[in-house]
Amino acid sequence: MRVCAKKAFTLIEAVLAIAISATVMLGCAALMFDMVNVLEYFERGWSLKKHADGVENFLRTSILNSEISDTSAIGETYAFSSAKNIFIAPMPENMNSSEYYLCFGEAKDKPLYLSHTGFSPAKVCWIEFKDNALWLVWRFVVSESRHSDPAVYKTLISPYVKEVGYFYKDSTKWVEENKIRTNTTNTKMPSYMKIVFDDGSGKTERVIYFNSHLDSQVSAQ
Repeated sequence: MRVCAKKAFTLIEAVLAIAISATVMLGCAALMFDMVNVLEYFERGWSLKKHADGVENFLRTSILNSEISDTSAIGETYAFSSAKNIFIAPMPENMNSSEYYLCFGEAKDKPLYLSHTGFSPAKVCWIEFKDNALWLVWRFVVSESRHSDPAVYKTLISPYVKEVGYFYKDSTKWVEENKIRTNTTNTKMPSYMKIVFDDGSGKTERVIYFNSHLDSQVSAQ
């Protein structure tokens, strides 16, 4: 009777096969790790970019389409554009403050502006940079109640803003300042607003031009 011997792997062949498999698996794991890092990097970068684009588009559109039918809703103003639709004014809760902010009007009803009553679409808005975030302070032109002043609301625009700058044209040069100018004989209205976004993984910057109606030389009221 004949016995057929089955061919098997030798020890050396088995070791080589394991070594090759381990090398291939290690290479695949490293490649997958690199791909995850790349995808995560681009996801974070594009997320901040899209966020910055959205904030820029919102502010640019709001400022360019600013309408203020009743300037008494603003209170005291330090300066204004030639079209008198963009102002430099203190916050409504502290009209006697020496701090001034960019102020514009919103005539349309938008989901961003939410109140308990939804009384009127006409609003006055102030842009505030505080606590490493960009805020919109706003109130209705007409009070929600006949027996009180319009309520003041505060809406977060971006939690990733780390720097805000304002560009002024003084005679033949541009000057950047981190606050709205006050008590100066030079240009009182900025021509540009710079916003720097930073989410911890990267930075991106946006510059908003206030439009041709916003003269670089205007008079204070």
